[in-house]
Amino acid sequence: MTAPFEGFRAGARATTLPAQFFTEVLPEIEDADELRVTLYALFTITRPGRSMLAMRASEMANEEPLARMFATRGGASAVRRHLDAAARRGVLLALPLEDGDALCFVHNDGGERLRDRVAAGAVEVPAGSHVVAVEPAPAPSRAAAVYEQEIGMLTPAVASAIAEAVQRYPEQWIVEALREASARNARSWRYAEAVLRRWETEGRSDEGTGRDPGRSPANPYEHLIHRGYE
Repeated sequence: MTAPFEGFRAGARATTLPAQFFTEVLPEIEDADELRVTLYALFTITRPGRSMLAMRASEMANEEPLARMFATRGGASAVRRHLDAAARRGVLLALPLEDGDALCFVHNDGGERLRDRVAAGAVEVPAGSHVVAVEPAPAPSRAAAVYEQEIGMLTPAVASAIAEAVQRYPEQWIVEALREASARNARSWRYAEAVLRRWETEGRSDEGTGRDPGRSPANPYEHLIHRGYE
């Protein structure tokens, strides 16, 4: 049995994680090994002293703490599988390399800029490997951009849900539903989707009237009452 942890040493270097990780990402991760790899990746990619805020998947898998954790869990191939899962989830960015490896970045503004510079050849890839040519990602829709501004990090699952919603509702509805969710401090796609469904079934009497779309629907006979006074 492993001896109990003796506690954190005073003055030990700390690792900072965004609050969004605990409120938006952590509740969605069900695989304990994916969580282990994701946390270690966020720690090691941003570790002070690195020449660039990126790390090869193979280099990460060979680090002693992670290699020890996965010695009986599938080794380096399992680490790579969970890194790929973290990239699909949107926590990490992965840039494929010609030697079959991948360069991993934290998915934030700085990570996106660095990934794009490496892909464009403006920054040299560590160990001299070349980047595999990939199709540029399509620009995010207006609704997706508003989600990131008002709600939080856009995960692949939410991006897919928004793309489906754009096929069903006017995009302006989606934008306003997201802003209503933010204004009501209910920052989630589920809340915005519920608003959209309500508008779909009850109608949007606020359009063109300047009313707050979050309020209760207007009297459905109001336009007849006004017509009687014309």
